[in-house]
Amino acid sequence: MIGLLRVPYHLGRAGIGMGAGPDRLLSAGFEGLLHAQGLPVTMRQVELPGPFQHEIGAYFGVQMAVARHIRDAVEQGDFPFVLGGDCGCVLGATAGLSLGGQAGGVIWFDAHGDMNTPETTTSGFLDGMPVAVLTGGCWAGLAASIPGMTVLPTDHLLLAGARALDDHERDFIRLVKMPFVGPEGLGGIGSEFSAAVSELAERVESVHVHVDLDVIDISDGRANEFAADGGPTLDALDAALRVIGAQISVNSVSLTSYNPAVDLDGRALSAGLRLGSTLAGLSVPD
Repeated sequence: MIGLLRVPYHLGRAGIGMGAGPDRLLSAGFEGLLHAQGLPVTMRQVELPGPFQHEIGAYFGVQMAVARHIRDAVEQGDFPFVLGGDCGCVLGATAGLSLGGQAGGVIWFDAHGDMNTPETTTSGFLDGMPVAVLTGGCWAGLAASIPGMTVLPTDHLLLAGARALDDHERDFIRLVKMPFVGPEGLGGIGSEFSAAVSELAERVESVHVHVDLDVIDISDGRANEFAADGGPTLDALDAALRVIGAQISVNSVSLTSYNPAVDLDGRALSAGLRLGSTLAGLSVPD
């Protein structure tokens, strides 16, 4: 059973910007696609605990709720699939699974590095920091408030498809030797990405697979206002997702960062439906 978790929040605000993405994907028939694959679905909904007071508190408050729902899904024997607004959802998902405290890992597809901190950011964009939070680089007190949250070792995270990286992020990847495969290395068996997954499988027992939809190249659709060119083809992305299931156990998945207001021609929506369907297929071991 797919435990589909709807998280319609962007920076703690419901239904705006990327927070509108989950409902657009659902209204376009996402749940039906899973049923057509023979994957039964149970739906859960995340709600911000209490009223919105400020962005930082709400951002982490949403992740507290995500973590609790993920834990409930696992206890009921469901495979967690987070359909979220911003990519901070990975914090709640990995916490709910207690991945940092176990031999767990994350494979993170994104156009961006998301490893800035309050000290390094020049934009102040909170959602440019979740990889740094996940690996213990910032917001440690608030991260600790997410039930089950523990720091993930940097060599347990494989970043894939990123190209819009700050100098700080490039330096950080080199400094900590974080596994990284650029857009040109994505693909199926025999690709650079396939080799990186095999290496990761030697260090971890299972992974959470995250797709930030702006990992797609803008030629295949503009997923959000932060979209970047130079990305992989959809076929290469799809092949990369499929190769994960052939090489390592997958414990959960997430699809986030789709802003329908920016997707003027609907191509990013089509890409999201395709990649989401492939992600759901990872619930069935090869």
